[in-house]
Amino acid sequence: MSLYAIRSVGAITPVGEDAAATVGSIYTEAQELSDLPLADESGLPVKGAKTPIPDNVSGIERLAVLGSCALGEAIDGAPANVQMGLVVCAPLPEDEPGLLGQSDALLARLAREARLTVAPQARRVFPAGRSAVFEALHFARSVLHSGLSFVCVLGIDCLVSKARLGRLLDQGYVLGPQGLIPGEAAAAIVLGRQSGPDSLAVLAGMGTADEPSTSQRDQPNRGRGLASAIDKALAEARLANPVFSALVHDMAGSREGLEELNWAKTCQALSARSETEILCPYNSVGETGAASGILSLATLAFLIDKNAIAGPGLCLLASEGGKRGAAILTPPPRTAKK
Repeated sequence: MSLYAIRSVGAITPVGEDAAATVGSIYTEAQELSDLPLADESGLPVKGAKTPIPDNVSGIERLAVLGSCALGEAIDGAPANVQMGLVVCAPLPEDEPGLLGQSDALLARLAREARLTVAPQARRVFPAGRSAVFEALHFARSVLHSGLSFVCVLGIDCLVSKARLGRLLDQGYVLGPQGLIPGEAAAAIVLGRQSGPDSLAVLAGMGTADEPSTSQRDQPNRGRGLASAIDKALAEARLANPVFSALVHDMAGSREGLEELNWAKTCQALSARSETEILCPYNSVGETGAASGILSLATLAFLIDKNAIAGPGLCLLASEGGKRGAAILTPPPRTAKK
């Protein structure tokens, strides 16, 4: 088993311009909704969750500004003057046209504004929406395994632009508090090969699996993919029947997602643990697409570091398709608590 440390985190969301404010709002389920540039069927503005970034900053420029904020905070908390990898979870190409052709420019800008020296072989953009977190974390761990000491994984997405809102409507979503709440966010974690007293949390185990009901429509969704991902994460972490102090998930936004979560919790007997804190960033920041997975991990790591939860904690991740994931974070070894 290889243990990887989360050394630092950063975030900007509709409920906080840094990780502390964001996680505090998620922990208390605070929410701030505002009018978006699109009207619903009754002619009223669609409600969503926006950051303070001005509306005239749009497209890839908005992603770059969001990403620079989160990345800058995460790098400030990481070891100084070291070469790192930089991995970005980004929207699907159809959701952000032109991103594929500007991936290198986006990486260069993010690195420059964060004053980050990036190893050439350890930089990558994964424009895969919610699925990007699985590819990004796999790539990051392979980079660390090859010998690099640190990798920053950044998730960025924006669902509050007029064009993106229009695509969501075309896809059949009901937008706003009665349906899908559009949001935007950037979140970053710095992963290291070794854990120590200055780490926020230890990434002790990860697992991914496919939900069979998404490809076999005649099968009901009973959370088999999530349950399998949890089993794999437990095996990698070498934990048997742990009592999780917290469960952070990104399964909200639809009735089907919450039902899948409940089935998976039942399969793993998680629902019977009254001491488990259950947190859902969506309830505060809305749907954040490619940023949601890293935001969930950053939230859990921050809470472990601040002793808000005793650990271990479980993070559950889902893509737009059938990919499902689980990650287990544990407190790092410390001689004294912060």
